[in-house]
Amino acid sequence: MSGWLYGLPIGWMAIVVFSTTFFLTWVIYSIVKLLAVGERAKAFMSISGGMLPPLGVVYGLFVTIVASQVWADVDKANTAVYREASALSTVVFLAASFPGEPETRIRTLVRRHIHEAVTQEWPMMAQHTANLKVTSQPLAEALQLILTVTPHSEGQTAAQNAIVTALENALDARRQRIVVSLSDVNWVKWVCLILQAICTLLAIAMIHCGNRIASISAMGIFATGVAVSVLIIVSHNRPFGGPLAVESDLLAQIEPEEMLSQKETNYTVTLHLTTLLHSARKVISDHQALINQQGTDKGFTAEKVIAETLNNYAQSTGHPFPDLDKNSSEGMMLQAELEAITDVMNNAQPLINNPKLGNKNFLPAIFAYQVAQSFNKKVNNLAYLKLTAPQELIRLPSNAPDEWENKIIKSKFQSSDWKKGGFVSEEAELNGKKAFRLMIPEYYDSSCLQACHGVSETATDGSGKKLPASKLGDLGGAISAAIYLK
Repeated sequence: MSGWLYGLPIGWMAIVVFSTTFFLTWVIYSIVKLLAVGERAKAFMSISGGMLPPLGVVYGLFVTIVASQVWADVDKANTAVYREASALSTVVFLAASFPGEPETRIRTLVRRHIHEAVTQEWPMMAQHTANLKVTSQPLAEALQLILTVTPHSEGQTAAQNAIVTALENALDARRQRIVVSLSDVNWVKWVCLILQAICTLLAIAMIHCGNRIASISAMGIFATGVAVSVLIIVSHNRPFGGPLAVESDLLAQIEPEEMLSQKETNYTVTLHLTTLLHSARKVISDHQALINQQGTDKGFTAEKVIAETLNNYAQSTGHPFPDLDKNSSEGMMLQAELEAITDVMNNAQPLINNPKLGNKNFLPAIFAYQVAQSFNKKVNNLAYLKLTAPQELIRLPSNAPDEWENKIIKSKFQSSDWKKGGFVSEEAELNGKKAFRLMIPEYYDSSCLQACHGVSETATDGSGKKLPASKLGDLGGAISAAIYLK
């Protein structure tokens, strides 16, 4: 059956099918009428009318066989789409069990899959050009991501297993709808169906050739039945390509709104920025003894710091650092921070490898401050990164918290009911502009106390400056990040 016919609206398709059927009926009638003269007319009329019921039954059987295939394909197509939508809804719902970056990335990947399915795969399925060679990259990434997340409770373990199952179901449902989209009534069935209809019409014309009105009436009635059956089969033959095709609305309904998508993107990127700086700062804190050694080449290079930073990031989040498109604004920001870390470490090599100095005063806070300053220059007012702390712990005025940061530190991080491991994100003003802001608290660990924070009222750092009394687990600072909103 010609492909252009499937692209017609149902009204025009009906006109084409009925017009073609009645035209062929008229041709058959005209040929029989032309031949039905003399002895041939007697021969035609002598054909037993008992032939018509068997011919009609055989035609009906052919219609049943072809229609059963078409109905089965339509049912399979609907079932596959329902399964896929249901599985993706489950994934989005259970992603909330992993708040923060894992949830955001899973939701983003599901959104990408739905967008690609609606805008790319559906037209290809309608044109019979979809294939199984290309898998759904977003769902594959989502499956890899959830398998790398480390659950911290029985509930997260159960949710992780359920998400894996749902993603596998979604991938299987996608494969099923693509397979069904390639289904078609083959030419053999069409030829048999049409030949049987022609034979029946020919028999009717021959038997009633002596009675013009009877012949036209009987042929017209049967031709109408043929046109109706063909129209039903053609209109449903391609589940994703005909006028009554299975729509992508069900998948589109579970796709989050674009505004939410942008908010989630900002949330994800700011969380990446702060977590990455925290991971890099920990590397400097853990290697203070090495930094302060009097040596000429300690091997504490930018490459080593980047490698350990990414390892710390993976340990703290439960998954590797994301590999984003560097041409996107999100990928550019993350790349800028990695470059900022590299620049700071390259510039610090003469200091770190100075054999004449014991205490290099290359502290985690100084390192983080320099990385933030370098990053802010690289992103050119698109984003913001800063190391800050409670007012009483500030040594450099440039690190002092702004109004929003100070409010979050006092009302959240220093509150007695604040739970460690959390962070704050919201839209707030920054430098006179609207921005999406996120801030994570930092607490003293053993390396921090040894490096530059005291444990008593009389403790001093390497330069002789008095240090504020601190103890393990106290709030020591915060990393603040923001993305300016357009």
